[in-house]
Amino acid sequence: MIPTPWDDAGSAPHNNILGLDPGLRDPEHGDFRPQYAPLYGSRIVPAAAIAPTRAPAAPPSPPSARDAALTVGGDIVADTTWDAASVLVASDVTVRDGAVLTVAPGVTVRFAGYFGLVVRDGALQAHGTPASPVVWTAADPGAFDAGQDTVGCWNGITFLNVPAASPPSFLRGCVLEYAKAVPGLDLDDDAPRTGGRGFDGAGGALRVVGHSRLEVSGCILRHNCADRGGALAVHYGAAPLVVNTLLHDNTAWSRAGAVFAGLGFPRFVHDTVIDNRVVNPEIFDRTAGGIDHYHSRPRYVGCVVWGNETNHHDLYQILEPRAFHLLFSDVQDYGEGLGGLDLDPQFRPAIHGPGDLGAASPCRDAGDLAAASPWLPATDLAGRDRVGGAQVDMGCYEFVAATAVDEPATGRAPLLAALPNPANPATTLSWRLDRPGRVRLTVHDLGGRLVRVLLDGELDAGPHTARWDGCDDGGRRAAAGSYLARMTGASWTKSVKILLVP
Repeated sequence: MIPTPWDDAGSAPHNNILGLDPGLRDPEHGDFRPQYAPLYGSRIVPAAAIAPTRAPAAPPSPPSARDAALTVGGDIVADTTWDAASVLVASDVTVRDGAVLTVAPGVTVRFAGYFGLVVRDGALQAHGTPASPVVWTAADPGAFDAGQDTVGCWNGITFLNVPAASPPSFLRGCVLEYAKAVPGLDLDDDAPRTGGRGFDGAGGALRVVGHSRLEVSGCILRHNCADRGGALAVHYGAAPLVVNTLLHDNTAWSRAGAVFAGLGFPRFVHDTVIDNRVVNPEIFDRTAGGIDHYHSRPRYVGCVVWGNETNHHDLYQILEPRAFHLLFSDVQDYGEGLGGLDLDPQFRPAIHGPGDLGAASPCRDAGDLAAASPWLPATDLAGRDRVGGAQVDMGCYEFVAATAVDEPATGRAPLLAALPNPANPATTLSWRLDRPGRVRLTVHDLGGRLVRVLLDGELDAGPHTARWDGCDDGGRRAAAGSYLARMTGASWTKSVKILLVP
């Protein structure tokens, strides 16, 4: 790394440096630490803003005919695609030499023993979807238990000091289950390298170390174990984005039932962290049942952290959270931060999975789309529209009335499109109804405030359009910026974001 001007000062040829900018980060606001050199460390940015080092390949689609099984293991040194109904991992896998490992939708990756996958120099890009997830699991999950052994489990995925110039890595639409990080058996050996090494036994399913950049979106991390961070560990400057993700039923043997961050900067956006546990019997070891950290700065937007357990007399969900790092989140026994809650989220019997919000949940419409929009995808963990009410819901699932799932005879939600978009000065919204019914079409700002009612009445089946001229209900021109067009039927809601330009 390029040193700050005073680095090595006091030794020739740097004695008595005068007149140089010391390179402090933010001295006007009290941050006198030296700046990092370019490309050192991690930045939290939306995946779309990361400039790839090569032309990105189109996401693979599940082919009509694919290999039934594929057996893999060893080093991956050239771009590789796993595209089979089942991939059996027969030994440790390491991605190196700038290679990109692509995993197609609908692939199930089974580990035949206590093996893992390490990305050292290159990228892992998993293209799962709600309908065709990529599942990472053990070959014999029936033998899995929460003990400190390696029976019936695998050793998780590690991103280990991946060079900043490598292509971006992402896990989208994945399920990571039945993995363990058993102390003394990690793949992060003691070989010399730039950056840090993972804490031994941390991160049951997933570990992110150093300047490895990673997006985890629309994933489920469940039934994993570790000494610290039953599901996820973030270390030494790593700053992964974790969005629309459920962390559920993970176990830690000493600290942090779900996530442990040591010198890390993770960002959690509309995640649900529930029913994780720390089973350390030493009640004097202070920790958190959900998220624990050491010299780290996690940020939270729109999250639900509830029902996580420890044996400590202070039942922390997040260890010593900072109110200014929490936005529009429901954290049990805390509730601080802008828009914060400490209210029972009132989950209902799962329709799509644990963490589904009930009709009376205080987390409904309690998020803030403006705060989350730089990172939030258009759909929730189940593939439903991310905004189904007046505002975005907290957590990884958007509330949908049970009839929309259980009674398909009420009609499918139509696709809603806006053209042109960006709009200048107007846009036309179009959709098709598969049966007649009452429809309300409105425009809201990202704070959830009503701007314009475009339609409210009965419509016949078939194609329809409505024009928004960029004005509010009073005929005044709306300010330039992002808006949300929301269409509601008897049992469904669809929405589309519109950018209004001057």
